[in-house]
Amino acid sequence: MKLRIPDLQSLENHLPSGTSQIIHKWIIELKVDFVISKPRKTKLGDFRPAYGSKPARITVNGNLNPYHFLLTTIHEFAHLGCYLKHGNKVLPHGKEWKTIYTKLLEKHLDQGVFPQKLEPALRKHLGRPSASSCSDPGLFRSLSHFDNEPKLFLSQVPLNSLFSLHDTAYKVLEKRRTRYLCIRLEDRKKYLVSGNAVIQRVEI
Repeated sequence: MKLRIPDLQSLENHLPSGTSQIIHKWIIELKVDFVISKPRKTKLGDFRPAYGSKPARITVNGNLNPYHFLLTTIHEFAHLGCYLKHGNKVLPHGKEWKTIYTKLLEKHLDQGVFPQKLEPALRKHLGRPSASSCSDPGLFRSLSHFDNEPKLFLSQVPLNSLFSLHDTAYKVLEKRRTRYLCIRLEDRKKYLVSGNAVIQRVEI
């Protein structure tokens, strides 16, 4: 069984300084396929347990900034650790996963690999880990500050603005708590969209 293991240089190109060796060690010791994936719209990373002759597999989107890449990598290794300990007997993001994830993330926080301006959002996130960094609006926005290209969130545009989401045009009508009532222009159907949705402005 031959594993797909990125070399240290490839990992260093995607991770914060000083973290590639520990991730490389995890990959080797836990015998996991680790794939730096092309960008995906529906997920940042994923974990698949070993099956038959195939090893466990972790993928992480290669377009993430270094801190988001590390956080996603920790998230997926926590799934691997939870599976090795509990199999399929626990919930994917239940207390067992949260315990492992919190321990791994705290270790990196204590080592100072994340910038100080990101630490408050990460510490708050640790109090209630979510299924994805995208599910934690404060953390997702804090992480986006380190992207090469800044993101535009739905909550940042005025009401009645036109915007594009997943190549579809909408108009934002009103705010409802953390979501916005929007109308899809092609068929006039209305949807509630998270204020944390990453959008593109549409100019007339």
